Amino acid sequence: MGYIEYEKINKSFYTIIENYIQQNELKELLLSFIDHQSRKGYPFGELLVLHYNIFNGTETEEIYLIAASIELLILSFDVLDDFEDGDYRDKHWAQDPHLALNSTTALLFISASVIRDSQFKNKDKGISTLLKYALQSIHGQHRDLLKVCRNEAEYIEMTLQKSGSLVALSCLIGSVLATGGYAGEVETYSRYIGLIGQINNDLADIQTWNEKNDLLNKRLSLPIIYLFNYMDAELEFIQDYYRNKIDIKEILKYEELISKKFVETGAIAYTEVIKRIYQNKAKVELEKLYIENDNIELLLKYID
Repeated sequence: MGYIEYEKINKSFYTIIENYIQQNELKELLLSFIDHQSRKGYPFGELLVLHYNIFNGTETEEIYLIAASIELLILSFDVLDDFEDGDYRDKHWAQDPHLALNSTTALLFISASVIRDSQFKNKDKGISTLLKYALQSIHGQHRDLLKVCRNEAEYIEMTLQKSGSLVALSCLIGSVLATGGYAGEVETYSRYIGLIGQINNDLADIQTWNEKNDLLNKRLSLPIIYLFNYMDAELEFIQDYYRNKIDIKEILKYEELISKKFVETGAIAYTEVIKRIYQNKAKVELEKLYIENDNIELLLKYID
């Protein structure tokens, strides 16, 4: 999406907060969160507007309010995810965790309220779509927190549910508001986009040795799962770390070895292959739809 759409989504945040939040301190806190989050862009809101346009939704500025409301929902999930993962200490919302957690409750209700109060004739279906896929994402997040996904199939299934549901939510609400329904292909490639985005995060997180590193945080991702299942005596200490038999100070001594093993064992190459497989799957689904080439090009940037 272009600069104009980004700015329209950005301006809509202030309209929403002004209309739905009366408590001044809460209003200021939410605006500070929005300002912090804006550095990441608004991919979910952009996908919503893009799908509304692809399926010939009636031209209206109100679609940007809906896009902004979905970004607020994603923000609430991001904040909660950071607290649930214990990955919030360097984040903007770490200053007062109690207030931050309360603010996420407001964001969750705002997203549905904005759709409810809109003029879209299919708004009830839009709310139903939001609730359905948001709940699916929460199910996926719970599985992730339980750390029960120990092989490729389980991890992909969980990620399609956790991350894929949020992308699907955005794309499908855009389609539903435009037409009252959505094509199955849109749901499928939307989930693949979410999976691809998570794989990109997986690859980035194992290469950054700080508080974001998945291995240091005992999280499971595709490259880490690969190492878990790779028969190498030199890697047995990783299993010990995840079983709490050694602490983080000990694991940090092996930073150079672990980084080398991610390459030498093929863990990174394997993860890249899985990513390409799902990029191709997403493109196959796209080709099944009659979408203008310009819009296909816009969608393809989310599949990279």
